[in-house]
Amino acid sequence: MDREKLEIELKNGFKMRCSEKGYPLIEICLEEAYPGDVSTSYILNIEADWIKNMDCSIALDILIDVLWETTDVILRESIFSINVFNENILHCQSIDDLGGYSKNRNLEMS
Repeated sequence: MDREKLEIELKNGFKMRCSEKGYPLIEICLEEAYPGDVSTSYILNIEADWIKNMDCSIALDILIDVLWETTDVILRESIFSINVFNENILHCQSIDDLGGYSKNRNLEMS
């Protein structure tokens, strides 16, 4: 999927719906899962304050549910994984199948 189209659909659908449900996102951005290969899938980076004291699995459950509500299969296939940040620190990240997660508090959002 075209990166620009993907970004527009995520901001107009996913980000807006998160806010409507009481889970506002400060920022979302995409990065190539394999840098330099624009034909590949993307990592969805999300920054949100509400996840600060929340367990990673709960935060990812919320975000993945909203992603499924607001996107079609083609768009979801373009997302390799999700990274969730709070105050520019990686709070948690999904595994490529979006079914598990890992936690690492030492990485910073670029």
